[in-house]
Amino acid sequence: MPEIAALSERIKAFRYINHESQAEFAANVGVSEDEISLIECGRANPRLDTLQKLAAYMNITVSDLLLTKER
Repeated sequence: MPEIAALSERIKAFRYINHESQAEFAANVGVSEDEISLIECGRANPRLDTLQKLAAYMNITVSDLLLTKER
């Protein structure tokens, strides 16, 4: 599942660059901290509404959020 791994890494990198804890990031995105943790660990597939919230907070498109380096 390279897409999930790429998504996980992209979210972690954004969070680290912005010096946010998982709790801060989750609150800013509007999802639970547990959900962010599961996504970052690659153990959850986020729903479309979650992807939209993540992309909006990160100021990118959902497509950009999901792109893998292989594409």
